[in-house]
Amino acid sequence: MIYLDYSATTPMSDAALFAYQKAAKNYFGNSNSLHQIGQEAEHVLYLSRKSIASPLQIQPNELYFTGSGSEANFLALTSLASANKHKGNNIVTTRCEHHSVLQALHYLQSQGFTITYVPVNEQGLVTVEALEEAISENTILATFAHANSELGTVQDLVAIGQLLSNHKVLFHSDCVQTYGKLPIPVDVLTSLSISGHKIYGPKGIGATFIRSQYHWKSFLEGTTHEFGFRPGTVDVPSVVSFATAAEDIHTEREQEMKRLSLLRERVVKALCNNSSVVFEGHPTKRLPFHLGIRLKGIEGQLVMLECNRKGVAISTGSACRVGQSSPPQSLLAIGRTHEEAHEFIRVTFGKWTTEKDTDTLVECIQSIVSKFRKD
Repeated sequence: MIYLDYSATTPMSDAALFAYQKAAKNYFGNSNSLHQIGQEAEHVLYLSRKSIASPLQIQPNELYFTGSGSEANFLALTSLASANKHKGNNIVTTRCEHHSVLQALHYLQSQGFTITYVPVNEQGLVTVEALEEAISENTILATFAHANSELGTVQDLVAIGQLLSNHKVLFHSDCVQTYGKLPIPVDVLTSLSISGHKIYGPKGIGATFIRSQYHWKSFLEGTTHEFGFRPGTVDVPSVVSFATAAEDIHTEREQEMKRLSLLRERVVKALCNNSSVVFEGHPTKRLPFHLGIRLKGIEGQLVMLECNRKGVAISTGSACRVGQSSPPQSLLAIGRTHEEAHEFIRVTFGKWTTEKDTDTLVECIQSIVSKFRKD
């Protein structure tokens, strides 16, 4: 089976697996325990925290481990919003955000916050003009993903961040899809979220960065782990494995992203003259390993199943939306009809993707178009 769904999850690297096993065997103590075994686990936890924080150029004590990228988003948004509610109750975002962000905002609405959705252009970009119009005197927080997991479009966080800073609005960004893959302009952010299983590390581990100068309020009062940010014994082996994966992916980031970008261009070149194929998202401001595609008149679900039957694993969008009958919200947000949005498929490359794999993908798509396209 050819795996082309790396934005959903990645297989663990050998190094990350080895690190997990070694840490689970030798550093099994509760990192909050005061005895030697607990303190050894705490020391390893600190070294891992420092290692993950280093590429972001942040302080280790500004990084809080969570159970996933989704939880990292939820805790960042609820913690910052709750702590700053006395300043205002409005939060600004788009309808293109990850499901976990939209869930967090839905919860905050139930707590008395209002949500303003900034329109995006046809390629999924937030414009400074649209954002300026959306900000009000009650706006205290904004959240925009660095890269949209479905469209692949990468936002200009610097321009967005500068505008938000001028209005004294806190800025959170979901960076799960870009950590270890693209440079992240952390200096314009108040907080961000990352995840282990997107970079060949383990599932069930994520992290939130919140700049130390900003006040946050714990979602569950009385929490003692992770500086009071999140309850529950920290999974030290997963953190160590996460740190190992982070070190590896940053070491080879530029070279690997260039390789994957060439593979993406290879597919685009092979399919660009096919009138049934539509590429979604921004053509250049995008994830270099990502393809958002529509096959006109053919359901994305059908394309995914046909590819699966031919031995190629792709998706119809974010894995967090599986089981929902509605099409990807990001496609509707950029002006596609429900019918067009249902045509969407997502193809993402990774460490083990080869030219031969991309050629097989092209053959699959061309054969599906020939079989099911009705002119």
